[in-house]
Amino acid sequence: MSVHSHTADDDFRAGTRQQTAWGSVMATAFALGEAGAGLFFVALLVDLLPGMVLGLAMVLLGKGGSHLLHLGQPLRGWRALTRINRSWVSRGLLALVVFGACGSLQVLQAWYGPLPQPVAWLGAMLALGASLVIMVYQGFAMAHSAAIPLWSSGVMPVISLVYALLGGVLLTLALATSAAEPAIPPATAVLLRVAAHGLLLLCLVAVLAMLHAAWYGSAGGRDAVRLLLRTDYACWFLPLVVGAGILVPAGLLGFHPDRHGAVLAATVAALIGFYAFRVLVFKAGTYDSALSSPQPLLR
Repeated sequence: MSVHSHTADDDFRAGTRQQTAWGSVMATAFALGEAGAGLFFVALLVDLLPGMVLGLAMVLLGKGGSHLLHLGQPLRGWRALTRINRSWVSRGLLALVVFGACGSLQVLQAWYGPLPQPVAWLGAMLALGASLVIMVYQGFAMAHSAAIPLWSSGVMPVISLVYALLGGVLLTLALATSAAEPAIPPATAVLLRVAAHGLLLLCLVAVLAMLHAAWYGSAGGRDAVRLLLRTDYACWFLPLVVGAGILVPAGLLGFHPDRHGAVLAATVAALIGFYAFRVLVFKAGTYDSALSSPQPLLR
């Protein structure tokens, strides 16, 4: 794909340029981590063991494996834990460690029998808290990247949370309705479908808010919005992120809420839209003209 940018003119304004440090590998890590954490969170609340196992695997294997591929020196990754007081990456790594330990404890308890009540309660609370941090910390890390106006917005953590919960709710519904006998009570399924509709609406509003903030923020933000809506990535952003990711699931759940095939198709479409959003927002991340030299993405 071509790179859309302005050239410098006589008043010495530097041309905008796209970031290249984060690509599809990091987008995969973000999407798997957020959707997996959302799935574990919802599955734990409704006591759905397959959802807990799948969510745990998506975070630890999918997200963790993608991060290892991205790291130039994986054996030094533990050093990120030394900056918890000032780095969202460090906080996210700590949350991954706590999530892995406490999430595994919840799965073992469901398989092999109840643990002592205080231990079970504490483990569940820590697992839920860690999954929430995993859902939002990547959005906070992106919002901290002041050099990239499209990312540098308070709406980024909200988008992360809403997309993560949407993925969790839809995956839970798909897993729970896959067998002949539903794995969750009918009233719970109805509640999850209502939540899915609300989260789809919130996704649309949050994405529009992100575009609005970028467009009225700076030259780099306007270039990013043009990339997404008018030029290089418009043929992907609108059909996949808005169409497949939001409108198609809303229609399927609205017209065929009780059919497993419709729920499964809605889940697949929403996850495709979510992954496309992650990839395209990375690709459209454009440095502001005043900061066109490469800046650190995170601190």
